[in-house]
Amino acid sequence: MDGGTEEDDPSPRSTRPAEEAYNRGMVYAERKNPDPDVVIDVRNDYEIRIGKFKGAVDPCTTAFRDFPSWVEDRFKLADSGDKVESSGSTGASDKLTKEKGSKKVPRVAMYCTGGIRCEKASSFLLSEGFEEVYHLEGGILRYLEEVPKTESLWEGECFVFDKRVSVEHGLVQGTFKLCYGCKKPVSDADMKSPEWEYGVSCPYCFSSKSEEEKERARARQKQFERWGIIGGPDKGRRPAKTVDFSEPCTAQMSKSL
Repeated sequence: MDGGTEEDDPSPRSTRPAEEAYNRGMVYAERKNPDPDVVIDVRNDYEIRIGKFKGAVDPCTTAFRDFPSWVEDRFKLADSGDKVESSGSTGASDKLTKEKGSKKVPRVAMYCTGGIRCEKASSFLLSEGFEEVYHLEGGILRYLEEVPKTESLWEGECFVFDKRVSVEHGLVQGTFKLCYGCKKPVSDADMKSPEWEYGVSCPYCFSSKSEEEKERARARQKQFERWGIIGGPDKGRRPAKTVDFSEPCTAQMSKSL
């Protein structure tokens, strides 16, 4: 959100994040601002499953499109004005302290992997009457890169959408692998489950897949292995065969002589 004009900003009324973070898992526009009333992880459930900030609320969404309905249910959004009410407390970071007349408006802090989803979530919350909305500058990735593990409030690993699958503090590659059946992270313990089958299913997608889908996945995996893509579909095509042109060239030269 740094730079650009207000017209370029998708959420022009949001509180601009500060350049410098302090270790509460969030970045505020001013250091004097009090702690947020609720810290929300706006990522999907399978991402949160392997790591999150201590005390953060998990919306249990499977896709970002579910976030607006979760907010509506969670805070019991009213139709009139900017009235926002909390549906209850789930932890130390989930309390209401700011009051506007008879209305209680929570200060909301959010975070996601790199900050993009927070921009969309901020715009939505502000349109629904929330007045103080903050987010983690640079997302979890910047936090893990800059904050030492000994001082960190992060618990677990962070899911990333590349071949690393997950990262830890210092952005070191994590321990999770990817289920090619559902594209979700799995641990070593998950891969010991009887529901785990490489390239086909894992404990998180086994029951949702039909036998027909599993058979198709097995056939696909056999093709990958047959064509040399042993590591799975993200490894690319098998290497091209090396062709020795020395003999044909020699024969052609002999004919020309």
